[in-house]
Amino acid sequence: MPSPSTPVDISAAPRAVVSTAADLIFRVGRSVLGADKVPTAKANAWAAVCADQERARIREENARILLAR
Repeated sequence: MPSPSTPVDISAAPRAVVSTAADLIFRVGRSVLGADKVPTAKANAWAAVCADQERARIREENARILLAR
């Protein structure tokens, strides 16, 4: 039994439930959609990099058009 001065982590159980649920959702998604279709942090980061590059390209193109006038 913990002593009265020992703090009790009341968030441990909800974290375990959320972690287990997230793992289950990931596994079900991977089996239903296929491993190559499940979004990952790496894929999301790469999509963000590509979107940033596209916006930069459009800004450069717009700047060239405006300077050409």
